[in-house]
Amino acid sequence: MVELNYLFTQFEPRSDLENAQPDDKNVEALADTWSHYLKTLHEAIAELNTAKQMAQRDYEKVQALAIACEKQMQIALSNSNEEQVRQALAYKQIYTARARQLKTLMERHVIHISTLKSQLAFWGNQVLT
Repeated sequence: MVELNYLFTQFEPRSDLENAQPDDKNVEALADTWSHYLKTLHEAIAELNTAKQMAQRDYEKVQALAIACEKQMQIALSNSNEEQVRQALAYKQIYTARARQLKTLMERHVIHISTLKSQLAFWGNQVLT
């Protein structure tokens, strides 16, 4: 530890680095990288929005199937058909579980989209100097 402190206290900045001007190639490369990063954020947000919409569509379909199974179960109950009641209940449970998974997925997409939008807003407002 003493050696490190000694090294840091003995460090003298090089005067040629202090007076160095950014080279146009480096600035251009940095600008290209920055632009690419912002473009990548935009693309990621678009892809997540699409994935969220697909999960929403699938969620609605699975919810409709669960509701249909509930109706089949009620009809089977009124007809005293135990086998159909069991079958409808089993399918309803499967569809309900899948709907919960899709809802969780949609919520995660919303969180990720929000995070990426925040990053985009922050980094988009940064000025390259």
